Amino acid sequence: MKEKIRERCELLKKNRQVIAQAFLFENALMSVVAGMIFTGAGREVDAELLKECKKILAEHTGVFSKFRKNVDLVLESRMALSEDPEKYIEAVVETYDKVRKAKMKNNDFTIIAAMLLCELGKADQTEEVMERYDELMKRMEKEHPFLTDVTDSSYVMLLAVSERNIDSIMSDMEECIEYLKKTCKTKAGSDAIQGMGEVLALEGGNIKERCERVDRIFALFKEKKAGISGDREFVALGALADIEAEPETLVDQIMEAAEILKEDKGFSDSSVDKSRRLMYATALVTDCYRENSVADDNTYISSTLGILKDQQTAAMISAMLQILPGIVGAIFPDEKKSESDSEGDGKT
Repeated sequence: MKEKIRERCELLKKNRQVIAQAFLFENALMSVVAGMIFTGAGREVDAELLKECKKILAEHTGVFSKFRKNVDLVLESRMALSEDPEKYIEAVVETYDKVRKAKMKNNDFTIIAAMLLCELGKADQTEEVMERYDELMKRMEKEHPFLTDVTDSSYVMLLAVSERNIDSIMSDMEECIEYLKKTCKTKAGSDAIQGMGEVLALEGGNIKERCERVDRIFALFKEKKAGISGDREFVALGALADIEAEPETLVDQIMEAAEILKEDKGFSDSSVDKSRRLMYATALVTDCYRENSVADDNTYISSTLGILKDQQTAAMISAMLQILPGIVGAIFPDEKKSESDSEGDGKT
């Protein structure tokens, strides 16, 4: 496992470097996310193909489109990994329009939601999924009005797709929040704890045991002074709740992976602190364990949905759930709490 983790770290460093050099004016953190998507698929970045996908994206969207702003590299990366980049973006744009009409605000998370629906093969069920999404968001806003906002969208979208009973979802979320706060006394922010409730509710099961495991991992990071944050980075630990390895082993492996990443200046400059580096390392280690799993869908996401049949799609969703929400929230705070569609977007 140690060698596999090192290989995965080296691939991510290489992919980030290629993307950063090919797109000099792109946000540095988005280059990492795109690199994660290629790395999760076990692929090296083809810079020329990625540039071609940028041209295809431009042909299918307007100059001022949301598709051409904050998350364009994520889209272009998935286009490059798809069998037909043009068909991929056409499907996402079509689904995006349906999602936007279904009351999700016009922002980066709307695009992420559209991508998730397409990746999960649920684009033709967008209306039904969005009704469940809307109900879940309304109930969450009622229970936690100051914590629930568009940054919860990606997690809630997966909950809506899962077709789990909404009452059961809400019950698991509340049990997780209550248990982490009052019993475990987890030293994480309230928003992050709610996010953990959303992640753990994807699978259900014994919520208390899984909360205890996540809390133990978080505490070990604190004990080792690893620089772990109790904010959005905390939510990334939810991916470890069902991995069959000792918490101590996982923490050591993640810290070692973070040190390997630190060797690359792209993971050690002012945009990437220790906590964020640990978040990337957590995603890498998680994917390594998933590949070793006997069942091809034994992940905290796919075991719930039962529809992720290839590692590439699982890795993409892992990167988007574990990393992208925190980055978008940090870089583009104006997207948080957005109340209305932006005007003057032009073509989609």
